[in-house]
Amino acid sequence: MRASDFITETTRAVGKLHPDQTQTMPITHRLSGTADRLYDLHRVMMAVASSDGKDFSHDPDEESWIGRNNIATPYTKLESDMLQHAYRAVKTWNNTAVDGYPAEPKDINKTSPIAKPKTNRYGV
Repeated sequence: MRASDFITETTRAVGKLHPDQTQTMPITHRLSGTADRLYDLHRVMMAVASSDGKDFSHDPDEESWIGRNNIATPYTKLESDMLQHAYRAVKTWNNTAVDGYPAEPKDINKTSPIAKPKTNRYGV
């Protein structure tokens, strides 16, 4: 017996599934959209999460605020400067979507909801 008798990967056409492969797969959908396949899949899965499978009543936004762009988030001025140098080095376009540095939201809880441990008269 030769290996080609039991290795099925080489007998199928390129880009096609072998019948043995399709037999073992569940329902499988192949998505085609824009060149940004990862983003398209992300948007589809967000719509799936909001669907109940019976009717489609949710109308998602066409795109998120990021859209078809990648995102880099520096947390310090030094990291921001490093990114600016890198953008110039690789000659890529960037657009500052949010200018500033992170801060705690004003309505965040400043005190702990957990009671302080009780101590006896000796402080223990």
